[in-house]
Amino acid sequence: MTASVGRAQAPGATVDYLDGWATAALSVGLLVAALCLVAGLRGRPPGRWTVGASVILQVVLLAYLVRYLVAMATGSSPVGPAWELWAYLVTVAVLPALGLAWAREEHSRWGTLVLAVMAVVAAVMCGRVAQIWYGVGVAPA
Repeated sequence: MTASVGRAQAPGATVDYLDGWATAALSVGLLVAALCLVAGLRGRPPGRWTVGASVILQVVLLAYLVRYLVAMATGSSPVGPAWELWAYLVTVAVLPALGLAWAREEHSRWGTLVLAVMAVVAAVMCGRVAQIWYGVGVAPA
């Protein structure tokens, strides 16, 4: 059984929460993380590819945030707590900018590895946002 947006699920029901948006955000985040990890392990400082990939991730995550803004503006609501959803969304939207600012100041491979960690964290948080939206792991009231 799949969840309809904004509807509570019966206890024990399975929910397909990895919709296209969540899958795209997870995929881009993990690809950026892999690129930055390889570059960092090779001793490369933040460069054109790693910074560019992180900027693309930032754009994807801003689109992800807008997706939930539009969904809520059109009357849908999360099954889980709205405050938790927005805490995750705001955090995930600023992560790439913070990682890029840190990497700009750290001109060594550690700056590139910061970008890798940021991308993994952003990907995981996007998965959690989808879980909150569809009510995965939310105790029934």
